[in-house]
Amino acid sequence: MIANLKKLEKNLGYKLQDNVFCLAIDTATKSGITFISIIKGKLNIETFIIKLPALPKDMESKAEKYEEHLKMFYQLILDELVTKIQKLNFKKCKKLLVLENSFLKMNIVTFGILRAYQGIAYATLRPYFNEVKIIFPITARKLVGFESHLPKGSKGKEKKKEIMTWISNVVEEEIKDDNCADSLLLAFAGLKK
Repeated sequence: MIANLKKLEKNLGYKLQDNVFCLAIDTATKSGITFISIIKGKLNIETFIIKLPALPKDMESKAEKYEEHLKMFYQLILDELVTKIQKLNFKKCKKLLVLENSFLKMNIVTFGILRAYQGIAYATLRPYFNEVKIIFPITARKLVGFESHLPKGSKGKEKKKEIMTWISNVVEEEIKDDNCADSLLLAFAGLKK
């Protein structure tokens, strides 16, 4: 992953904030996570995935499944993110949390669970950050200057590939997971000066 701040800013076409630690989360059952620190011009980027385990098929109701997913997501946030954040030593810099905002497309159930994940992430992580930005995906793309060249009506997978290619060019490393690409895009949008 790119480690030179000036090169990253050149690839993005704009300046990023300095003296900042950013956590960006693309919330889903398979969430993309990006940690970016820019301290005195030194850049560090780390991406990874947190994934909810599959639920047993014999669960009785959708409400039971929904509640179980929420419990598991909360535990993942505690285990994977809070533990890691507490080990970091970024006391004298701005700490920014960037969350993906969900929007209602076609499936109200998916919208509901994504909003619940976002709420869990916000409530659990908020005490560790000075600032929180909740950004719609389309807004994040606009903020970073991403423009799609696909024709209208293109499938979601094609759009995801296009974003992964764009992000890969920005960070000068092939990004193979669309959730990581989305979390990087959110981080770059949140960190824009």
